[in-house]
Amino acid sequence: MRGHPRASDVGFAVLVAIPSMLIPADAPTGIAAATPVSTLLVLAACSALVARRLHPVAVWFVTLLIALVAVALQAGPTGALFPALVALYTVALLRPRRDAALAGLATVVAVITALGVFDDWRSPTTYIVLAWVGLAVAAGFAVGSQRAIVAAAEERAQRAEADREEEAQRRVTEERLRIARELHDVVAHHISVVNVQSGVALHLLDEQPEQVRAALGHIREASREVLAEMSSLLGVLRSNDDGTDTAPAPGLCELDSLVESMRRTGLQVTVREEGGRPSLAPIADLTAYRVVQEALTNAHKHGAGSADLRIVDADPTVVIEVTNPVTGAGAAGTGLGLVGMRERVLASGGHLEAGPDGAGTFRVRVELPSSARAAS
Repeated sequence: MRGHPRASDVGFAVLVAIPSMLIPADAPTGIAAATPVSTLLVLAACSALVARRLHPVAVWFVTLLIALVAVALQAGPTGALFPALVALYTVALLRPRRDAALAGLATVVAVITALGVFDDWRSPTTYIVLAWVGLAVAAGFAVGSQRAIVAAAEERAQRAEADREEEAQRRVTEERLRIARELHDVVAHHISVVNVQSGVALHLLDEQPEQVRAALGHIREASREVLAEMSSLLGVLRSNDDGTDTAPAPGLCELDSLVESMRRTGLQVTVREEGGRPSLAPIADLTAYRVVQEALTNAHKHGAGSADLRIVDADPTVVIEVTNPVTGAGAAGTGLGLVGMRERVLASGGHLEAGPDGAGTFRVRVELPSSARAAS
């Protein structure tokens, strides 16, 4: 019926026409038996019902007019009233309740007036007809409310499904970004060491073989570390067990080993700590470590061979600043490291500034909130 509304309306009009035309002469309902003229009027009214969904008010008016003509011709209630009741039901179903109430009131007044003029309006049949008018309006209201409830429920379900899909997509995107940051932070540092030391080994291969041996040792150590960290990371990603034991996330407690590993690659790192080394909450501690790691790696790749690291514990903030001289020949990176640092710092509630300071140096300055201290 929903797929073929016009065909269903034609079939429904036929169903209404059959009882309207077949009222026997001895029916105890008080409704006049069908005559050839009333039959034609019923057919005309039922034909109008085909368009009841498109023009409910117009169809109601036409069918009511036909019913009043039939009442006048037969001097009493007639089967031509049935199509008018169906049209009134359609008005109550599809139009606002105010329009339906006015249509029902107009139908009552018109029917009582016609019966009062052409018949005895005090007849019990009159009250039966009026009851059917009220029933048609009430049925239209009830079905319309039920359809509105179903439509609202379907809309809520579709909206909830769309929200679930959007939330799932958002979580997937966030997880991809998180994995990308972790891979960059874990791999970029050690691969940078491998790249620089391999270049040193290639340059000194013929002249200083002893330094080549040291460079190859750094390459081996860095490659072993990156393989171990990649294996650990991939193991976590592949595991479905939430209780899998994993290594703790690095923090500022491992700053000395990080600085020492950078010094072994040839980067001269100067460390200044003011107020002691801060003890931060896990997320902020990991962010601080990754920022220092990324800044020193960039200083090693694009700088002039030295970097200054300053850590200031000034409650309620911890300031981390890495500066390094740059040369005109410094290679430009992809910028993904700075993007990852900024995302981490913002997620920790901090602030990041990165860029050249106009004096031939590149500066990375991070402020992290120290209000959430790590538990003793």
